[in-house]
Amino acid sequence: MSRTILIVDDDPTICSELQKELKRNFFPTFIAGNSKDALEILSKNKIDIILLDIFMPDIDGLDMLKKVKSKWPSVEVIIITGYSSQDKAIKALRRGAIDYLEKPINYEELNTSIGRAMEKITENADLTYRHTILLVDDDKNATKRLSRILTKEGYEVFTANNGKEGLEIINNNKIDILIADIEMPVMGGIELLERVKKFQKDIEVIMMTGFGDESLAIDALRKGAINYLRKPIDLDEVLIAIEQAVERIILYRNQLYRDRELKINSQIVSKINEELERRIEKRTLEINQVQSQLFQTSKLATLGEMAAGLAHELNQPLAGMSLCTTNMKKLKQRDLLSDTEIDETIENIEGLIKRMSKVIVHIRTFARQDLQKFKPTNVNESAENALNLMEEQLRLNDIELIRNFDLSIPQIIGEPYQIEQIVINALSNAKDALAQKEISDHNKLHVWRKKIEIKTSLVNQWACIDIIDNGIGMSKAVKEKIFEPFYTTKEVGKATGLGLSISYGIIESHKGRIDVSSEEGKGTTLSIKLPISTEGEDNEE
Repeated sequence: MSRTILIVDDDPTICSELQKELKRNFFPTFIAGNSKDALEILSKNKIDIILLDIFMPDIDGLDMLKKVKSKWPSVEVIIITGYSSQDKAIKALRRGAIDYLEKPINYEELNTSIGRAMEKITENADLTYRHTILLVDDDKNATKRLSRILTKEGYEVFTANNGKEGLEIINNNKIDILIADIEMPVMGGIELLERVKKFQKDIEVIMMTGFGDESLAIDALRKGAINYLRKPIDLDEVLIAIEQAVERIILYRNQLYRDRELKINSQIVSKINEELERRIEKRTLEINQVQSQLFQTSKLATLGEMAAGLAHELNQPLAGMSLCTTNMKKLKQRDLLSDTEIDETIENIEGLIKRMSKVIVHIRTFARQDLQKFKPTNVNESAENALNLMEEQLRLNDIELIRNFDLSIPQIIGEPYQIEQIVINALSNAKDALAQKEISDHNKLHVWRKKIEIKTSLVNQWACIDIIDNGIGMSKAVKEKIFEPFYTTKEVGKATGLGLSISYGIIESHKGRIDVSSEEGKGTTLSIKLPISTEGEDNEE
């Protein structure tokens, strides 16, 4: 049963040439120059396969595909596309097209694509494909008898009396199996075989030979024939030879179809992977932006908590400058203001101004929206800078601070202000843990002093920063949740729950580790481990 094909393309030349090739393959063909005409043809005729250009003047090919599949789901669609629109073709495959062809159209690929569509239609309709056979022999009576028998066997049969006639039939029709006599006038079987094999790879050839022509038959096998039969022809041998040829054709075409399917599936998977990579890249960028904003929020919240300490850091030099100016006024009133006194006072004021400037510059640098520029970093320096910002706050809370720095630690590759933020977050949590224990121990008689130790050390190629407190400690349940965003044990409004979560993200970006050991009522140790080398993942404790 012939399958009807609709060509939908606004290029008349492409439509005309495709129609010629399809008619050669016995396909009834319709042509539409636009999507509107195509839809009208579909509504009035039984169409099995559509060759659809992706770019149409009225309706986009993808939209046309959607319309076809929604109204005529059994119609198989093959997309025609230019190289630059391959992405659209992949989208079409994912939306139900069975295949696509790139311009200029290769006829072998066209036949493979139509073959795949036919295979799917046949599977769905449970129909059998009729193979075509061409008999070429100058014995007309023998050809006629064999033609009748093969037609009864279910084959579509063509006949010719010489190689030239046979070649013309093959040029104008899709022939699956050629059965040709070796010795014929005008053009013999071997010459016909050679010519046919040059342009039709999937045709199978069976040679017929008379007595004494075995050497010619063997030559034909070397040139691509599948078999040869001796005259007079035995009918059973012919049918067996044809069955073998059909099996080879089916295997060859199935291989073509499966190879094409693999190629298409590979392209679809590749396109899906590209889309996933783009989405992951976009999502990663969004996550980084959110993390950056959370990091900035945490820093500003930390600065807010440290406001009292920072005010003290600035008030002290201001108070010193006030004393200097007061003394100068008194000395001037008594006419005792000498050049030496003026020079010393100016020098003192300049020193105090530098001290204030250093604090302000550090605060501004710490608070800025940084770009995470990794560079050689001294962990002791970052820890010291964190203490400079937190020390007064710890002092105001009557916390004894113990420094224990290993000055031999080599530099790491990192972002110094992020490391400083981790230490500040850890110190802030330690301060709050001490305050909680102070409240819980308020009515107890034993003497207890609030202590925080900050210790740096080098352990197996890790630069380690330990913040140790003797505060309230944590239960196992609390410890399991402390790195979750927005989790906090403090009262509502007292904390954001972001500190340790942000610290965890920073440590991961540095390819480091952060460990917590804690015991309820006895205290907590937060251990930050940063790789000395840039290959942090290769380090082991």
